[in-house]
Amino acid sequence: MEKLSEAGILYLTDYQILNEAMKEVERFLDSIVEEVNIIVSSRIVEIGSDKIRIDLWENQSSKGHLQVSFVGLIDSELVRRGKVDIYLTYKDIRNLDSVSPMSARVSVWSPNIASKLEKVLKKKSVDKLGIDIYESVIIEFDLNNSMATAQRIADEVLSKCDTIVSLLEEIQ
Repeated sequence: MEKLSEAGILYLTDYQILNEAMKEVERFLDSIVEEVNIIVSSRIVEIGSDKIRIDLWENQSSKGHLQVSFVGLIDSELVRRGKVDIYLTYKDIRNLDSVSPMSARVSVWSPNIASKLEKVLKKKSVDKLGIDIYESVIIEFDLNNSMATAQRIADEVLSKCDTIVSLLEEIQ
């Protein structure tokens, strides 16, 4: 025989209101991701270069996850032609548990095969800009304005894209 815990009893008592609240939160978070996607996709082509193509992907099955990939268009010592050696990701609470529910994380990462590139970019970004581009940025949500939140996130993503392309241009 199954027995509900105190938490289960409390949840069941307020089941309908909690479900409505969950749907409202999902709509709020979805609107942020959708607007970030619109803003970034409208500007992403301008940021690319003859050496780097930038692609944007939104996870449709697991909402709250956007990914920008940087594809090398020419072979160099550090960048492989036709391969993605750098990713920039946006994730909210639905895709990671290491942020507050009222914030999201924008981060840059490289696969193991591109570890040499990552080391060079980290050093170059610290030396030139005083920041490590691979360091995650946490963006707090404006709970009263999803569009303002989306704009701040898009600004951060686009700024990082500009920085990454600029650094890649210098080392290629």
